[in-house]
Amino acid sequence: MKQIKVERLETSFGEMGHVTSATENDSLVQPEFSQFRRRFVVLLASMTLILEGVNLSLPGPFFPDEAKTKGLTQTQIGLVVGVFDLANVAFSFVVASIVSPKNIKFFYSAGMLWSSITVGAFGVLSEGPDGDIYFYNCLLTRVVNGIGAAMLYSTAMPIAVAMYPDKAGVITSIIQTSLGLGLCMGPPVGSALLPLGGYKIPFLVVSSVEFVVFVLGLLFVPSKGAKAKTKINVTDYFKYLNSFSTLSVVIPTAFVFCIPGIRDTAYALYFEETLNLDSETVGYIFIAQSGAFLIAGPLIGILVEQGMGTYVALICQLTVPLFMFAFFLPSLVPALETIPWGLAILCSNGITVAALMNPSYLILEKVAIKQGYTNMQQVKTLVASSYNLIASSGRAIGCFVVGGWLNDQQGFYTMMLCYCIILSATGLWNCLFLFKSKLIRKVFYDSSFGAKALEKSVKIRMDTDTEDDSGDSLLKPTIADLLLSSLSRSNFVGNA
Repeated sequence: MKQIKVERLETSFGEMGHVTSATENDSLVQPEFSQFRRRFVVLLASMTLILEGVNLSLPGPFFPDEAKTKGLTQTQIGLVVGVFDLANVAFSFVVASIVSPKNIKFFYSAGMLWSSITVGAFGVLSEGPDGDIYFYNCLLTRVVNGIGAAMLYSTAMPIAVAMYPDKAGVITSIIQTSLGLGLCMGPPVGSALLPLGGYKIPFLVVSSVEFVVFVLGLLFVPSKGAKAKTKINVTDYFKYLNSFSTLSVVIPTAFVFCIPGIRDTAYALYFEETLNLDSETVGYIFIAQSGAFLIAGPLIGILVEQGMGTYVALICQLTVPLFMFAFFLPSLVPALETIPWGLAILCSNGITVAALMNPSYLILEKVAIKQGYTNMQQVKTLVASSYNLIASSGRAIGCFVVGGWLNDQQGFYTMMLCYCIILSATGLWNCLFLFKSKLIRKVFYDSSFGAKALEKSVKIRMDTDTEDDSGDSLLKPTIADLLLSSLSRSNFVGNA
């Protein structure tokens, strides 16, 4: 019986175990931590991202109405809602550059504590002064909350993956899916808690749960985290984002991602004023958009798996302006201004955003490979970080410019008309690129995003613990992986 060499494995939390003698193709890793602790740490990481998703989407149905009573303008409402994303994006690069295995627990704990304090403070601010004081207090609170979120986004994933380094793909999908679920849970959770004590109760409840997770993290999260095997420099991001191919996908996608930002700043007041609904009911109505997104995401993923990604992207870019134009139609036909009409539009929003996410994400991966990034972990890190930047920037534009300033200056209907024109222009650009680019046609016509495609493609070296005899490793996702991946790309748009 052939024996393999006994060697030490440097795993995610330092020297966690060793490989013992075994038969060929067999190895036994004896982890330092118990199975219960490893599973509990993954659960904590999932809870962390769920709570951060709730933080991001919770103010949408309730804050605009509260802010109006406190004397804020629509522009100021957009600034308060959108500054979270700007702080998150700006500080995430800082955290990514300084976080290390030695300090990862510190940043995780600090981020969770900051998030817990600031989300509770954001709710309590309603008891304070009105006007500009309230505006600046809200702005400061959301900035600090966004910084805390950046710490958690940058640390929760490595902490969880370190528990099961040989199952990194599955753990990554679970953690990212948790964020999407949290984003979807924000409005209905807020609507359920609102009758119990008013505006501040949902925020205080979420704050309390986050504090519990913070304490549990201090007790169970190991003091050292995963050592990154690949590094992405800031210059890599600029190089990647500064190409015409990348911009042809990034800019149209970012404008589609304005939809969640517009929703959180403008939709609530629109439904309350035109349909005479209260904030609690609006929160439940928002479930239509989140539910449509969650249902459509995996189904779109299966279509992409079958090689239809380009068609899905084309249809999405051509139809999303029409769906958004439906919000303008009641200004011409007042009889359309009904709850079923609004629900239909919200469902279409969720479906179209889900339809664009999968193809655009995969296109960006292929663009990165075309630019010379051959390490698959590096590609995924680069694209995931860039995609988070795109999504957060689009949502911020939706909050600041479209749902905030433009809505304040021109009103809801004119705002939607202008946004439709922008979507049509950027969508046409993206469609022309999809038709023209041989690279993109090859991505979806010659190879889909499934195991079959990857088996046909050139092997890409991956820095993983499992390798074949040549040192190369093939990524072979199953249908279950694909469904998780479809959901996981809801990094912020789970509330789309």
